[in-house]
Amino acid sequence: MNIRNATYYDAPAIRLLLEALGYRTTISLLVSQLENLFDGKYAQAFVYELNKEVVGFISIHYLPQLGFDGELVLISYLSVEEGYRRKGIGKKLEKYVTEQALKRKCDRIQVHCQDWRTPAHKFYEQQGYQEYPKYFTKRLVYAE
Repeated sequence: MNIRNATYYDAPAIRLLLEALGYRTTISLLVSQLENLFDGKYAQAFVYELNKEVVGFISIHYLPQLGFDGELVLISYLSVEEGYRRKGIGKKLEKYVTEQALKRKCDRIQVHCQDWRTPAHKFYEQQGYQEYPKYFTKRLVYAE
């Protein structure tokens, strides 16, 4: 299996994969997040390796629900290195997450995907996802 739990050693590769999605972060923040938050209880991150090189990753969050018996799984990020896209890696990562969710008896999986990411929309639809509009977002700005 080429999929494993992400560790803080994977932070540089994950940083590059996040940048490919348009998200800028620091290695120190990623190391902190991977060490402290992604412990499997409420969040997990997985990487896909080829020849000992991380070429894809996915991160998920488990949310308890008051109105349903199982948890809700949120895919927060899924990225595959440009040269490895359309080779089934994203599909394998999504399938792996689905298997983890089924083991935990989760109720469903959701992913938020920006309007302009149309290739990603097609990918998720091919994996069995359906569009459920509307999400509303309130951005917060902290006073320093």
